[in-house]
Amino acid sequence: MSRRKQFKGICHDILATFASRYNDLNGYWALGQYVAFLNRLGERQIQFKLGPSIAAPDSAELAFSAKYYRGAIFRMMEANAMPYEWFADATVRFSIVTFARAACEIEIVSDLGRTYRSDLTIDVRPHDSLRERRRAGKFGPSNQKGR
Repeated sequence: MSRRKQFKGICHDILATFASRYNDLNGYWALGQYVAFLNRLGERQIQFKLGPSIAAPDSAELAFSAKYYRGAIFRMMEANAMPYEWFADATVRFSIVTFARAACEIEIVSDLGRTYRSDLTIDVRPHDSLRERRRAGKFGPSNQKGR
């Protein structure tokens, strides 16, 4: 029998996938691209709203990431035999802490109003296509295809 407290494990798993080196966006590490995007804007945080309506910063790639992670939450709920009605809202935040550090956080709110949360701090540098090689394979959450 499923329980709403399984959202805590889903938060942990989604965040592990989000911060993973296999989280590719167009063949490059997504988080490095997020840092480069924030640096271009002069901002320090990206927030993906994954609730009833998806909201992401004004970028096709970031909107695609938001859609992918909302779908990932529902795929994990399905794997845990959790009804979709239990999901009320979710937010993923990515914040630059220092030049080479970033904080990642996810919150999922259940239909009863309880918030489940997970966070971690990772090392990350801005995407640089001169130093990085594009990944060709499609494995893990690579290319965020949702399969």
